[in-house]
Amino acid sequence: MTQYKSQIFIGVSILVLIILLMIQVQWINQARKLNEEQFRHLVGLALHESVSEFMEDQQSCYEMSECMKKLKSKTDSARLKSEIKRLNLIIENKFKQHQINSNYTIEVLSKADKQPRSRCFYYSMQKALSDDKAMLNVYFDKREKNILDSMGTMFIASLVAIIILFSLFGITVLSLLRDKKILGRTTDLINNIAHEFKTPMASIGLACGMLKRDRVLSSPDNVIHYSDIIHTENNRLRQQVEQLLKLACIERGELKLNVDELSIHSLLSECASCLDIHLKERNGTIEFDLKATRDYVKVDQDLLQNVFKNLIDNALKYSPESPKIKISTETKNNELCISISDQGIGMTREEQKLVFDRYYRAHTGDIHNVKGFGIGLSYCKMIIDAHKGSIKVWSKKNIGSTFTVVLPLS
Repeated sequence: MTQYKSQIFIGVSILVLIILLMIQVQWINQARKLNEEQFRHLVGLALHESVSEFMEDQQSCYEMSECMKKLKSKTDSARLKSEIKRLNLIIENKFKQHQINSNYTIEVLSKADKQPRSRCFYYSMQKALSDDKAMLNVYFDKREKNILDSMGTMFIASLVAIIILFSLFGITVLSLLRDKKILGRTTDLINNIAHEFKTPMASIGLACGMLKRDRVLSSPDNVIHYSDIIHTENNRLRQQVEQLLKLACIERGELKLNVDELSIHSLLSECASCLDIHLKERNGTIEFDLKATRDYVKVDQDLLQNVFKNLIDNALKYSPESPKIKISTETKNNELCISISDQGIGMTREEQKLVFDRYYRAHTGDIHNVKGFGIGLSYCKMIIDAHKGSIKVWSKKNIGSTFTVVLPLS
């Protein structure tokens, strides 16, 4: 039900934003049309006043009319240009009075000239020149741009407001989806913690109950056996709690590295030995291919040991019967590359993108005995990042996975 509520909320919000956007676009378009109509009205008014003022000098009107009819000599052409220039000065003054600041050009056409071009302002010169076909044409440069410029701040503010609104909505939706994903993974983490703690606690409780029995207390071997169970399960609980606490320290930036120079080859051998019992239980093998010529690195031994244990343990968990694990090293560009490969269930590309995310656990398919909190790989990545290194994964479904850790050499 909660999932549907979120989808309904997002859907309604998107619909409302689209409606607001359409209203805003319509409003801007109406404002542009209104501005254009006002511009045309002012131009028409200015041209009317200009022609009226030009007609006050009847002699000039007569000379222009005669020149346009004859236009046989250079003198006629010069006189016509002079009269058009005088008309242009009148128009320029009228445009300034009406606050029309756009660049323009004018021409006066007679009945023998071509018809006015489209998208121009024209005014009849019939009364001024006694010619039914005489026409004054005015052409404005970049007319659409001038109209938008006249809208100025209003248009820009509206555009910025729309962009900000959609950006904030996008950020809100992404935050909601991310928080929802984290909440789901946190719930999984709590369930995993409860499950992981329940098993050793049950073992400890059972062992304690057995130690209270007289027949067990009478046998030193039985006492040692159940004491070992309590000790082992207690260490298991302690390690799990320490992992959670260290992860929290890393996230807060409070983890301090106890750096020391040590051999990575020796550390890998120790980690493999720690998991030797689990390996034998599964009839598995570990193959070493240590080709690195330099393997001494300044690292925190305990933390890096946890990383390699996690990676080897994952290779065991996500492999079928008789797991085959390969650990290899090589030196590249003053860096040490450590690869841990398995022939397990592998991962899809989508799973590989999420595998280092906090609390994420890959699907195990038919393997149902995989334990853990789902924080191992995110924990590993944080530790490797703290050592100025990197970790990446290559995997293919039902083929296997290879985790590669790159550390700067000492």
